[in-house]
Amino acid sequence: MKNQKFSNIYDLLDSKPKNISQLLGEFGEYVYRSYCRQQELKCKITKYLSADVIIFHNSKEYFVDVKTTISNEGTYKGDRRQKKYGYAYDQVFINKDFMKIYPDENSLLKQFTNNNNEILIDNTNEQYQKYITAPTEARHVTNSEKIRDEIQIKIKKLFKSKNLECRILERGQVSEDGWGKHKPDNVPGKKSLYMKSDYNMLINYKDIALDKEEVKDIYLFKSSLIGNKIKLVEPTLKIQKTKGIEGLIDYDDFKLNNSKYYFTSLDNLYNFIETI
Repeated sequence: MKNQKFSNIYDLLDSKPKNISQLLGEFGEYVYRSYCRQQELKCKITKYLSADVIIFHNSKEYFVDVKTTISNEGTYKGDRRQKKYGYAYDQVFINKDFMKIYPDENSLLKQFTNNNNEILIDNTNEQYQKYITAPTEARHVTNSEKIRDEIQIKIKKLFKSKNLECRILERGQVSEDGWGKHKPDNVPGKKSLYMKSDYNMLINYKDIALDKEEVKDIYLFKSSLIGNKIKLVEPTLKIQKTKGIEGLIDYDDFKLNNSKYYFTSLDNLYNFIETI
């Protein structure tokens, strides 16, 4: 059973918990995948560049950002940040009695709509019962994610050869856009966490094409120096203070006063680790 405390859709919609967007989002994605499979479209869960579903059709991959709503019938009207990569932004509308899928103009589901340009799915609670009892699905791993894993393995192996432990954090374009001017709260994170390793590392990636990215820059933090030589600044968001985050990396100061620990290529990083 999914990690949901609501046994039926009526209780979920009536109670309106704080995380209702997340709970309904997961359900909406399940309904979307189920409908795709009914139409013999092979699909999987993905979390690549804000996509939720990847559809495999005619030897091609189609990424879909599934938007779930209880208030806005019709096609999705919000931002389409990955439209340049051909993403479809398909909206799932949910109420207690029925659901509707509103496919984007470039969606593979467009061919299945009725005269109102919608796909009607009856009996919301019946679908919800299937959802909460469905087995966990494996997530599709993109080529970019596989390359990230390979890089992590190599870096950790290099540190192991020096009898050192390194905690590696990663940020992609979506994370950077999401945080905006604010600093992510897991860098360096809680002291009890980052001090478990000799070094902590942040690798920033940038997108250069669909499912293709390259390293933007790399920050290497020696754990014992965090908070003194590696300057921290006060958290800027209330949620960060609520989490008990003591401080966030001052990146400008780091590049100025710890430049030898700042890298713009993996080769430079690999060579530096060999000298530790």
